[in-house]
Amino acid sequence: MSASRVERVVEGVAAGCIISVAAVFALAPSPTNTDWQSALFFTGMGVLFAVLSYPVGKATTGSIVFLPYLSVALVAPNGAALISVALSTLAGELMLRRARLKIAFNVAQHTFAVAVGLFVYLGLGGKSATLEVSQILPFVGLCATYFALNKLAVSTVVAASSDANTLRHWAKSIKGSGVYDALSLPLIVLLALMYVSKGPMWTALAALPMLGIRQLYRMVFALEKINEELLQLMVASIEARDPYTSGHSQRVARYAREVARTAGLTVSQVERVEIAALLHDVGKIHEEFASILRKPGRLSDEEFGRMKLHPIRSAELVAKVSNFSDLVSSVRAHHEAWNGTGYPDQLSGESIPLSARIIALADTIDAMTTSRPYRAGLSLDDVRVELERESGRQFDPKVCSKLISASGWSALERAVADAQREFPASDVAESFPAIGNTGEYLVAAQR
Repeated sequence: MSASRVERVVEGVAAGCIISVAAVFALAPSPTNTDWQSALFFTGMGVLFAVLSYPVGKATTGSIVFLPYLSVALVAPNGAALISVALSTLAGELMLRRARLKIAFNVAQHTFAVAVGLFVYLGLGGKSATLEVSQILPFVGLCATYFALNKLAVSTVVAASSDANTLRHWAKSIKGSGVYDALSLPLIVLLALMYVSKGPMWTALAALPMLGIRQLYRMVFALEKINEELLQLMVASIEARDPYTSGHSQRVARYAREVARTAGLTVSQVERVEIAALLHDVGKIHEEFASILRKPGRLSDEEFGRMKLHPIRSAELVAKVSNFSDLVSSVRAHHEAWNGTGYPDQLSGESIPLSARIIALADTIDAMTTSRPYRAGLSLDDVRVELERESGRQFDPKVCSKLISASGWSALERAVADAQREFPASDVAESFPAIGNTGEYLVAAQR
């Protein structure tokens, strides 16, 4: 996506920041000398925590700067807190030598999120840090608002720079760190109350163990990243055997994710379907399939019979990972057909796991849209016709109906375009022999 779109997002966030800060200074109580002193202390802490941020992606970073940001908002719920957030973010960004546009965005989005959070806090009756039970709701409102707006702003700029879906990235971000954010809420209260009751020195000492929270966040992210990369490595090593299905599993995983969403699965269910789809062909790493996978043309009956064993081999490998035990049946059944003519167990109808029915659709879509040396890929319009024809025979009619609906198909078209751009298939011959029966595309999906 062009840089101009990112710039417009940053400009929008900056405008919201300016308006919300002006509103806080106009409507909230004026900062006292004590408030400014509190702001100075938490600014220093904010700079330290900002410098200790760590990368969690191409365009995002992780940190625990929200601890001093929200603590100062509790201690000085007025303009002083916003000045503290803005200055500490600016200083931290400059020390990390970030690009100007990124500096502007981070300063604006953190300050904006805290400013709106302060409105919620004060509107719910929030006061300067106290132990009163009545302050629980305002505090939760402040934190929830900050986290929601902070992650939404980041998701919006990521989507503007990478064509990702803003709301999906936002939901994934909230899910990924929601538990840890919730567990950190008592630490925010502790810092605020410690400062009010014991002063800066004891608060600084109390903050030192909180650096462990930063390490926890980093370790969790690192483990998730390693797991994801190991899966990708495994899939890539398998697909290296078959030059005509490069990127196949990654594309199928993307399509399966979209089909699962269209089918109405929950976020966690969609995630498990996506992983199962990524692993659906891992059994092809067995040597018994090596010669078949290297064959550029159609398979003989004997070869096709041998290839029908790959769902079993895939399921056996997936079963060796305890965390994937719920995926075994889906991987084994991804070549079963609604009418019972599939393999390896000739399951039919709803006896086939729903996730396997979804993967079967995604697998077929990739087979039909990808060109091979012996036939060209179909257009998405032709694919839609084929899926409609096979609904109730090869595919679950309910899932298929939702997929080929106007909204479902529009989402799939975007997923196909994104996946083919990110995981392009290997180059194949530019000319193809004529094909008399489009059913051959469906046979290719069973390979």
